[in-house]
Amino acid sequence: MAPQVGSVPGDINLRLWILALKLQSLMAPLVIPGVNVPLLTGPMVLGFMWSFGLYGVLVVQVYIYSQLSPKDRIEIKWLVWVLFFLESVFMFFQMIAAWLLFGSGWGDVDRLFAFNWSWVPLVLLNGLLAGIAQGFYTWRIWQLMNRVIWLPLLIICIIILQMAATFYFGIRIQVMGDSYEAVYSVSREITLWLSADLVADNLITISLVTILSRRKSKTLFSQTAGMINRLIRFSIESGAVTSIGAIMELTLWLTCNEWNFHFILFLILGRLYSNVLMATLNARAPLLQAGGTDVGSGGGPLHIQTSFWNDGGNSPKLAGLKFAHKSKSTGAGGTTVDNNTDVIVMTHFESTAEDIGHKKGGNEVHAL
Repeated sequence: MAPQVGSVPGDINLRLWILALKLQSLMAPLVIPGVNVPLLTGPMVLGFMWSFGLYGVLVVQVYIYSQLSPKDRIEIKWLVWVLFFLESVFMFFQMIAAWLLFGSGWGDVDRLFAFNWSWVPLVLLNGLLAGIAQGFYTWRIWQLMNRVIWLPLLIICIIILQMAATFYFGIRIQVMGDSYEAVYSVSREITLWLSADLVADNLITISLVTILSRRKSKTLFSQTAGMINRLIRFSIESGAVTSIGAIMELTLWLTCNEWNFHFILFLILGRLYSNVLMATLNARAPLLQAGGTDVGSGGGPLHIQTSFWNDGGNSPKLAGLKFAHKSKSTGAGGTTVDNNTDVIVMTHFESTAEDIGHKKGGNEVHAL
């Protein structure tokens, strides 16, 4: 229907009518015979939005970390800032990908069936971010196992495998072109990447829960057992987040890869790993504050330290949780002793006989 323009001359009226028809055609939904366009574009929109949202959560977590842990080990600080930098780079390329698809490429049918160049770094960064987070947890397992190498080495091999599959995927797309056919040509590598990712997540979670459960069974103090329970629960919950994400992406890829539902998980999975790692670091203060205000028989504030995440190189025996009053001295064998109250130490999960029952000034020192 032509727009009503009153007494406007006929040629201008005709131009407005043509313009109205063009606008109407632009606003009409895109229809391609035999193709459900919303199933191609909708998952992309959800993936972009949720990924940006998780990046916002990560920004908050990094800020909280900078406030809670200003004296952390320099290696942990470097890990946090490198992770945040890589996530920021991912967001930059993701914005380019979103713009080329829904901005400058809006209405271009060819854009629906091809990748633009910005997807290649997204693939590489996703594999790298997952590997960094999993490598951190593997390092903690190595510390908690008294530096026994076989299990961490197995996990590292799986991490390297999934990262190699990711890099091959990204490079192959760059070489073969940006069509979906290029993606389907590396279907086995994508399946290998997602499967190895899932196996690594489960191994890490099972290892941490097993190590902490064994430690709990040897603990004589209910307060320490309560804190280990919280660590076990946190390990299960954090591992479940990334494992469920990997399972969903693998399932969607294997069952309906002709649509773009698997891209939802692809765009958010790396953010899940980064947020879970930051949540692990930021949970140290709440876990410890909840753990031991009643430890010991004396009055006065407790000084609580943790080497579960932050063990120093000058004390290789400690890889757990340490409770001690601020007023303390060092006894035989480097054991921390307080002359007024009991001291509770959770060591590297391997206690020697001489560590148990040290006494000074009539008070026992318990080393778990």
